[in-house]
Order: sequence, then C-alpha cells, then structure tokens
Amino acid sequence: MNDKPLDETESEEHIWTHGKSVSKLASSENNMNDERKEIIRQALKFDIIDIRSYAGYKGDLLVEITTIEPDVIKSLKIIAERLGLETVIQKNVLAINKIYCISPSSNAYELK
Repeated sequence: MNDKPLDETESEEHIWTHGKSVSKLASSENNMNDERKEIIRQALKFDIIDIRSYAGYKGDLLVEITTIEPDVIKSLKIIAERLGLETVIQKNVLAINKIYCISPSSNAYELK
C-alpha cells in the first residue's frame, strides 16, 4: 500500500469536475419529480429504517422505503397511490417491510 498522501488536486480529479458548479454535476442534471419529493417528505414523518431514491432497470424512478412497522407500509401505500405512484410491497422473513413507490420515466423506454 502506498503511504504517500495524494496531492489535493489529484484526489479531487476523481470526484469533482473542475470548473463546474455543483448544480451542473452529472448527478444534478435531472430534477426529481414532485411526486417522489412528496412521498419522501411524507415517509420522513413515520418510523422508518431507510429511504433510497434511484432509477430502476427499465428506467422507472423509484423511492424505496424500509420499515419494520406494517402499519407504516399501509399508510405510505395510500399516500403514494394518491400521488399517482405505483406501489410494490415486499416483506422478508425478518419482518422487514419495503415499499417501492414507482414513477415511470417519460424519458426512458423498455428494452424489448
């Protein structure tokens, strides 16, 4: 292992694109839609373990919420469906519940 510290500019090259503001970085190019923002706001009011937002393999945009409380999942399902999001619920053997709130992306298409 190399004990030599990296030059400050060397270490930043791998993380940041120099000369661009944070709002212009690749991760900030697309705005999150209002429905996903709202389900995240609502989920944070409940007793949850984790929350993630990402794009699925078909290009759908997902918010994954994890909790051990089945009543929280029921409430979030109602909220998500009122927002027009599709939902999928998953429970594993350890009684960990996940709800996936799905917002189809209009910019993506399915592989056929």
